[in-house]
Amino acid sequence: MPKLTGGQTVIESLKVQGVDTVFGIISIHNLDLFDSLFASQDSLRFIGGRLELGCGFMADGYARATGKPGVLITSTGPGAADSMGALGEAYFSGSPVLEITTNVEQEFMGQGKLSTHETKDQLRMFEAVTDWNAMINQVESIPDNITEAFDRFQTRRPRPIELEIPTNLLGAKADVEMLTAREPDVPKGDPNKVEQALQMLLKAKRPVILVGEEVQMLGGTQQIIELAEKLGAAVVTTDGAKGAFPEDHPQSLGQTLGRRIWGENPVQEWLGTCDLVVVLGSILPQRSTTGIQLQLPKDMVHVLLDGDAIGKNYPATVPIVANSQAVVQQWLSAIGDQDVYKGDSFKDEIASMKGEIRRKLEETWGNELKVFETVRSVTPRNTIFSLDPAVASSRASRCLEIYEPRTFMHPHGWLGLGFAFPAGVGAKVGKPENPVVCVTGDGGFQYNFQELATCAQYGIHPVVLMFNDNAWGVLKKFQGERFGENREFATDLVNPDFVKIFESYGFEGTKVSTVDQMGKALESAIASGKTHLVEVQTPDGFGALT
Repeated sequence: MPKLTGGQTVIESLKVQGVDTVFGIISIHNLDLFDSLFASQDSLRFIGGRLELGCGFMADGYARATGKPGVLITSTGPGAADSMGALGEAYFSGSPVLEITTNVEQEFMGQGKLSTHETKDQLRMFEAVTDWNAMINQVESIPDNITEAFDRFQTRRPRPIELEIPTNLLGAKADVEMLTAREPDVPKGDPNKVEQALQMLLKAKRPVILVGEEVQMLGGTQQIIELAEKLGAAVVTTDGAKGAFPEDHPQSLGQTLGRRIWGENPVQEWLGTCDLVVVLGSILPQRSTTGIQLQLPKDMVHVLLDGDAIGKNYPATVPIVANSQAVVQQWLSAIGDQDVYKGDSFKDEIASMKGEIRRKLEETWGNELKVFETVRSVTPRNTIFSLDPAVASSRASRCLEIYEPRTFMHPHGWLGLGFAFPAGVGAKVGKPENPVVCVTGDGGFQYNFQELATCAQYGIHPVVLMFNDNAWGVLKKFQGERFGENREFATDLVNPDFVKIFESYGFEGTKVSTVDQMGKALESAIASGKTHLVEVQTPDGFGALT
């Protein structure tokens, strides 16, 4: 067995799992780990950020764009704590991020002597935002823990994992048995329940397939397309799964989102008239289902890796705790060459509903629809959109067509601002051949705009499409509606010159005030292949942009 330091063991264990990129920030506590990383630069790329929150979002964006776990390196105490907002978002959205952080030297742990960056109970601090976390107390245990983490990413609902290593172990040497990556045992559905669900599918006359975020992360789009086409079923996507079924497919009815910030959506009531819903990989979060009175059929097949979440908001007739892609493949194998098509009548009904959704959008969000149709007309099909939870993002969920999985990412779990830009940076690192457009507002961008320095240092080039109303736009609207415009308070912003900020990092920016100008500027920015700001002035609000 080779004699390795703890730092070397971490790096070699990551390489065994196929990791090619890590994000993070160097610190006094992880110097030995970074010395080991130095020796592996030919096979393991390091992207150093300016704040652990931004680095965490980069790792998350990398994971969402590539389908591979994002890896984050932080350090004891403040560095680890600064990453928690990003891990919370990854946890509730279902994104696999592995954070490897340090803790104080073993001789000081639990002593309360207040050694440098000591935290009262760092491991427990992370329990609220991770699927699993562990303290590694000996160098020899590092490969086991990292192997376990990557196995969980593939066999459970994707969520963050945090591993802590006392600082002194990173430089300590031990005889280490390196492990090979495990072949994941992807959870298939219980055969009896899979068969029961299949019989319901075959008997249904008007079935709908509801595609969720686990499919977006773990795959299964091609199998779902095949199943939907065999059946002639309608397909909708939930919050977090936009693009997991191509929205230009004739059987796609887009997203289930409606009411509140998403506008009127006729599909919400129509779904309740269908005779069966097959939910694939969606946790069905309250805020975008029962919280907006989304109507679903009484008969429901719910396939989800997180069995505890099944039945939380809608009762499931047949619950199946499994990987959705595996279950759909089980159904396809059982169907074989059987004719299971539901008929042209239902096909025509789906087409009619598709037209109704379009008419409602034109009626209520005509300007917003024009904005995002313009965006779509100048962006390649494989463009990755990374969005903050701003006014523009809620409109994009309904008005911007997405055609491929993992090309529309937004913080649908915790809904925290500051996600779009660093997550877009991470996506661009993972998918350098794809254009990346970060859709954000003037307030949200300032949460993490320091990561422009990361773009400059490492040659990473996303495009930023900012809609600037000099306000916390969503909150200003809610405040005015609830209390009256004369009681708007704390929602107006004094902003810097964003173009000059970009220029200070060696990039360019363009200010525009019309949809036509925006389209031309965005097309030019993407063609340049460089980091570029397209700042759209919306003083009267996003909906007034023409």
